[in-house]
Amino acid sequence: MVDRSGKPDYCALEDVAKKLGEGIRKGSLIVVESTVGPGVTENVFGRVIEEVSGMNIGKDLFLAYSPIRAMAGRTLIDLVKYPRILGANDDRSFMLAKAVLSLIVEGGIIKVSNIKTAELTKLCENIYRDVNIALINQIAVLCERLGIDVYEVIEAANTQPYCHLHLPGIGVGGHCIPVNPYFLLDVADREGIDLTLVKEARRVNDSMPIHVVKLIVETLRRLRGQVERAKVAVLGITYRGNVKEHRYSPVLEVIDGLSKLGVEVVVFDPLYTKEELASIGVKGVDSLEEAVRDADCIVIGADHDEFKDLDLDLIARLARKGACIVEGRHVIKRPEDVLRRGLKLRGVGRPYYG
Repeated sequence: MVDRSGKPDYCALEDVAKKLGEGIRKGSLIVVESTVGPGVTENVFGRVIEEVSGMNIGKDLFLAYSPIRAMAGRTLIDLVKYPRILGANDDRSFMLAKAVLSLIVEGGIIKVSNIKTAELTKLCENIYRDVNIALINQIAVLCERLGIDVYEVIEAANTQPYCHLHLPGIGVGGHCIPVNPYFLLDVADREGIDLTLVKEARRVNDSMPIHVVKLIVETLRRLRGQVERAKVAVLGITYRGNVKEHRYSPVLEVIDGLSKLGVEVVVFDPLYTKEELASIGVKGVDSLEEAVRDADCIVIGADHDEFKDLDLDLIARLARKGACIVEGRHVIKRPEDVLRRGLKLRGVGRPYYG
């Protein structure tokens, strides 16, 4: 729902509204759950329905907004478990929507004043995460320069009850967090408000895949003197662990960046077949053994459960002597486990171990 310039595209929402308007019956309730900018439910979706149907919302039809709060891979559980935000512009719409949602939601219904408030609430939830991830990503880059392990900093700092540092990584992926800020930025720009922090968070998080490419390139040059024809094994292509979803995955940007430099990149992801990986445009293999064989670098791109207990002995045996594991998702908790097998370790927010 965002074009190449970062502008929201609500054409799909308008198409749905047109189809609904053509066949909707008087007295019907519509609950919008998609994440949109403040005012879109009323001024885009609702307006089209009224124009096409010839009926009025609040009188002939009833409209409410209740954004989904769910993570990919556990959607049904989250829909039932989490409390739901609900906003409507008239009492009848709110009561009807509450009655329907209460049949599903066990976490309770959170009433807000109107639809716009509910829309902004959802955006704030996701932008909060984006901004805080950007904060720790910047600190992580500094830690690399200072020779400090950012994960030690995070663990210690978070013992303070009001400190909740997130984890750094390759980047922010999926179809929500990297996209949703642009919905708010669009509205803010029209109102003459410059949300500099939101913009900067997007810039920082979007820059992380290129930063990881630079880390890998520096590592390859240290290990073998050159980048061309080096072999890099990428473990995991998804934007999130244990979820078969690669939309907006920052790992794809890392692969593309390395390939353009003449690096041979092979991917192993237990959630994808070799053929599925080929359809995405990457060279896939069917096993960890095949991926790491003769690899100069092993990049951990996703924190799948299968990678949380990596067979480091196998990697040490099959990869090139002195190969380096480049951490993107904090799967390796103890650097010494890597070092005592003759391997090296590097990663986002970590010094060079080796």
